[in-house]
Amino acid sequence: MFKNFCNMFLKKQLMFMVTAVVSLTSLAITAKSAKSAVLTLSNDNSIVAFDPNLSVNSANNGLILWTVDDVNQLFQNQFWYRIGSQDKESPINTLNLIHLDQSQPGDKQISATYAGSGFEIALDFTLDGDSQGSSRSNLFENIAIKNTSSDKLDLHLFNYTDFDLNDNGTQDTAKIGSNKAEQFNQFTWATEVIEPKATYYQVSPVSTILDALEDNTSTTLNDLPSLLSSGDNAYAFQWDFTLDPEKSFLIKNYKSLKSVPEPTIIPALVGLSSLMLLCCLRRWWFFRKKSKSEYSDHTFEVYY
Repeated sequence: MFKNFCNMFLKKQLMFMVTAVVSLTSLAITAKSAKSAVLTLSNDNSIVAFDPNLSVNSANNGLILWTVDDVNQLFQNQFWYRIGSQDKESPINTLNLIHLDQSQPGDKQISATYAGSGFEIALDFTLDGDSQGSSRSNLFENIAIKNTSSDKLDLHLFNYTDFDLNDNGTQDTAKIGSNKAEQFNQFTWATEVIEPKATYYQVSPVSTILDALEDNTSTTLNDLPSLLSSGDNAYAFQWDFTLDPEKSFLIKNYKSLKSVPEPTIIPALVGLSSLMLLCCLRRWWFFRKKSKSEYSDHTFEVYY
């Protein structure tokens, strides 16, 4: 518990520094070396920070910041892997970083490739922001795992995400299924859609999944379509697959952020719908009375 508290405290400090540097100096870091520090993607109203290297603090690995209209929404998004069923999981940045590309500082796209013994994992991130003040942003993640050995590869990949919506995840509600996860509070709605479907998935109070990935035993997510409300939650997808030599496994992730409609809008929409219904009923009643009056002077014969 103390370790998690320290990790979160240090992570908040890092997010503050990255945000401050980006805001004040229009941060521009060129990704020419596989030993670069934290990199940033920026587009319109959005900024994402990515640390491709292994940090002493595990909370600083992978995607560690996603600000939309100067408000941070993400605590961490990181990929973990395991070979076979007996070994423990490891974050992918424990592998050798063999390729890192961001053509120009501050661009909206970053690619990173990691190599293990007989396999490679390539990540490609593309940020698609929106107009200032819209509270909307999209992040596309393409993951390619290739077997570079002459033997079959039994690989397990985990996509771990910890949103802290509006920089405070304590009031978030989260739910998950085999190909979609959602997390929201009264202001912001986060959605992630994946392809192909996950073999297993899980949503839990924050640090539950991360602790399982960091221990010394193999992990299988609980595969329950859970719904957790009013808490600091995290979720993960797990893919289990076997690759023949020189074959690849491709995953597409689409994350989006948008604002939740103001509560006052809902009663207004209900009121407008009620008014329209009332007008329709009045018109119907008017024509009904008119129709009846037209036939009131006629005599009808009824036959049995």
